[in-house]
Amino acid sequence: MVGLARRTNAKFLFASTSEIYGDPEVHPQPESYWGNVNPVGPRACYDESKRLGETMTYAYFRHPNMMNISNSSLYMEQL
Repeated sequence: MVGLARRTNAKFLFASTSEIYGDPEVHPQPESYWGNVNPVGPRACYDESKRLGETMTYAYFRHPNMMNISNSSLYMEQL
């Protein structure tokens, strides 16, 4: 989607969440605050996927020619 937005000169909006900051240790949070996320907590999949989305979107728009994303599947033997 970000590639299409760049090619067509369209605006791109990534809807994120405050969940990416976890349980903040600082109130209010300045723009420089990196967060306090538990990467193995019960909601970690949601928190970390949103954080990854922000990171990948930001990285693409900063360095579009350096992005090479591939998907790898893992297969496990049945026991």
